This record gives sequence, structure tokens and C-alpha cells, in this order.
Amino acid sequence: MGIPCGLRNKNIFKHMKIKNDISFILSKWVIGIYFLVALFGSFLAGDVPIFCKINGKMSFPLISSFFTKASFNSNYSEESCIMPFIPYSPLNIDKDHPAALSPFDDSKKETSKNKHWLGTDKLGRDVASGMIHGTATALKIGIISVFFAFIVGVSLGMMSAYYKDDGIRISIPLLIALLVVIPTAIYYMIMEWVIFNSSVLYLSSACLVGIIIFGAIISWSNKSDYFKKHNVPIDMLLLKVIEIRKSFPGIFILLALVSLFAVPSIWNIVFIIALLGWTEFARFARAETLAVKEENYILSVKVLGFSDVRILVGHILPNILPTLIVMVCFSIGSAVLLESTLSFLGIGLPVEEVTWGKMMAEGRNMNAWWLVVFPGLAIFILILSLNTLATGYQKSNFTRIF
Repeated sequence: MGIPCGLRNKNIFKHMKIKNDISFILSKWVIGIYFLVALFGSFLAGDVPIFCKINGKMSFPLISSFFTKASFNSNYSEESCIMPFIPYSPLNIDKDHPAALSPFDDSKKETSKNKHWLGTDKLGRDVASGMIHGTATALKIGIISVFFAFIVGVSLGMMSAYYKDDGIRISIPLLIALLVVIPTAIYYMIMEWVIFNSSVLYLSSACLVGIIIFGAIISWSNKSDYFKKHNVPIDMLLLKVIEIRKSFPGIFILLALVSLFAVPSIWNIVFIIALLGWTEFARFARAETLAVKEENYILSVKVLGFSDVRILVGHILPNILPTLIVMVCFSIGSAVLLESTLSFLGIGLPVEEVTWGKMMAEGRNMNAWWLVVFPGLAIFILILSLNTLATGYQKSNFTRIF
């Protein structure tokens, strides 16, 4: 028996006919530029030389700094080293310009090598360097948080629509381990790995391994009703969670969760934004899966005896992915806006972290228009480009792959 034609799909984008209007093309280029700036920000702005030749030996201090925490302390001259285009770190104070300097201020004679193209803040820190490194912070938080929200939300949404309330059977202890204990252990493992606390990392790893072994043992046990498998009403539970999440404004939940963490960290913000955003992915994935699962080609593969995992991942997911791509674009913009809001309020992120929101807050306090206009424009252009990109995909003439 031949395989239904919908199962031979490998590239869903071949089936998306996108009208390449000027706004859609421009948004792709703008987002690409943002990504390049975020990836190569240290080569564009920083006080560490890209290349040096000292005593006849060549070295690449900037590349070496990615693998070691040691600072570059060698004596060098400008003639022997190649510096980034903006030779200022976003946190370093320019002693020659200790006060706020407007980008159009001609009171200080500057050469192209030491010019502050977008001015300085009240401490003499370069605004252009802060803008470049703030791009990396915004995209890192936006992309990573949306990635985790996508994985969790789409997985639960597809399972909810596919299995409904009687398709999954699991023991109560294993359900508790999967929903509460294991995610908590994984989170603390990641957090301790980030801050390199090896003792807690080993403890978290041991706890996680113990939980997995415990879950495997109790799943094989049939001596008690407590260990017997029961139907999990995953669809009902998911809908209730989504309703509860929709009942509270996101910004209030965000502020409440931020206050629970004693030590500010980027990973805390990533975790909170992902926690707030996964319900939207789950809602859309559930709705799309409910529509796709009734198609003839899905019924055909069930008759052929394909496993549930293969049907979900190989045949349902590719057909709902275009809608989810639109959601990803919108969600990254929302995550960047949430991060900027938190940093503008001065909560959630470490003091040494350079963000667009912090720059805007400082400009508001010292009445420096360039500290508000440039970061504000960066946020506006990025979110506008992401929304335009999402709208372009949304308007695309997409035909499901049958």
C-alpha cells in the first residue's frame, strides 16, 4: 500500500506562497541586521582588541576572551592592534567625557577612532556601544524564552487535542514527578550550571536521576491502587490552566514572579516570560490539531498502524507549523517588550546587564533625549519588523499538505 501523499512532506515552506511585498522583504532584512549585530556585537563595540601583534607574536584577544574570564592587560599601541569600530565597552567610563555628551555636541574635539557617535550618558559611557550590546540582550531573552514556551505549549496543546481526556493513562506519583518535581530539578540544574556552582549541580543531577528511577519503579508496580494507572484528563486540565492564566493581567503576574527571585538574573526573566507565554502556544496548537486530526490522511496512517508519536511529530506538526511560526514572530516581539519594560522599571535584571530599557530610564531621569530616542527607536523598529514578518506569513497562501 502506498503512503498518503501528505506523508512525504519534508519542507513545508515550499507550500507557502508568500507575497513578497516591500514591507515583508524589508522586515526580513531588518531582522537579519538585528541578528548580525547581536552575534557580532563584540566585534563592533568593545575595549578588547580584535587582533594584536606584540613582540612579533600575533594574538586574538577578543576571541580568547570568549573562552576565558581573564581581562586583556597587555601593553599595546593603537598601531599594533585592530580595535572594534567603537572602541568602548558599554560599562566603561570615558574619563575624557565624564558628563552626558549629546551626539551633536561639538565642544569636544574627537577623531573618528574615539568618537561617541550616539553620545554618552551621565557617567561617560558610550551610548552606541550600549545599543549594540543591548541588542544581544533583547534577542537572547526573546528567542530563548519563546523557544521554551514553544516546546512546552505546542507539546501540551497537541497532546490535549489528540488524546483528549481518556487517551493517556499514568500513575499518580509519576504524574506528580513529571509535572512538578522533574521541571523544578531541571530548572535548578540549568541555573546552577549558569553560575557554575558544581556542588548544587551534582545534587540536582542526583535528585533528577533518583526521580527518574523512582518513576520507573512505581510505573511497574501494580500492588496498590495508588500506583495503578489512571486516565489523565489532559484536555480539561489544559483548558482550565489557560482560563486561569487569562484571568490575570500578564504584567501583574510578571511583577509578582520577579519578586520571588532574590538574585536578579537573565535566566529568571527567560523562565518567567516562558511561563507566561506557553499557554498561547498551547491554545493555538490545540485548535489546529483538532482540525488536522480529522483529515483523511491522518485517519489513513492510524489504519496503517503508525505510532502516536510518529503521527504527532511527523504528520500533524508539519501541517500546523505555519500558524505557529506566525505566533513565534509575535511572541518574540512581546518578549522583547516585556524585557524592556522590566529593565525600564529597574527590576529583574542584574545591574551590570546593558539593556535598552535601562538606557531609556536613565535618559528620562537626566533629561537626555538621545538616551530615550535611540533605544526607543530600536525597540519600535524590531517589534514592527517582527509583526510585519508575522503578518506576511499570516497572509500567505498556505495549503495543508495532504
